[in-house]
Amino acid sequence: MNNERQVEDTTVKEPAEMVDVNDEQNRVKVTIFGQSYTLRGSGSSERLTRLAALVDGKMNALFDQNSRLDFQTLAVLTALNLAEEYDTISSEYDSLLSALELEIKK
Repeated sequence: MNNERQVEDTTVKEPAEMVDVNDEQNRVKVTIFGQSYTLRGSGSSERLTRLAALVDGKMNALFDQNSRLDFQTLAVLTALNLAEEYDTISSEYDSLLSALELEIKK
């Protein structure tokens, strides 16, 4: 069985969409890089949709830079890029918090 995805299939660039499924947990159907997923979580449907749209945008931007990437590599590189952004923002937050704490102690 071939797990590689054809490039022609990955060029579908549908935005994340929100479809609420009524039950006790929030569920939302989204499309990320042409693949449909049903997400379930305790956050709001709007937040899940916004996060899916962020991932979709990042994957599409990366694919636009290198259309030869297979789906799995594209997904891993997108995750690494998001992790790098998170780490940078987290470090900046910690620095700002430390500076604020020092300012409060004065």
